[in-house]
Amino acid sequence: MTNEFPYVFFTQNGKQIGKGILLKENFDAYKPCIWLKCYSIETNFGNNLKTKPFMYDISKHLVIKEFY
Repeated sequence: MTNEFPYVFFTQNGKQIGKGILLKENFDAYKPCIWLKCYSIETNFGNNLKTKPFMYDISKHLVIKEFY
């Protein structure tokens, strides 16, 4: 069993932006949520990776050790 907590990170146009955010408590309760007013956004939560794959190559992702 590992002592490491899960974390999230964000990407934009195939590149990681910022540091990861370490999820220490209640991490099972987190769900994707976006709140915008008068903007448009396109997301990809991986629902259909065959026709719309991620721009970010997760297979080359290194586990980060630096968090906010």
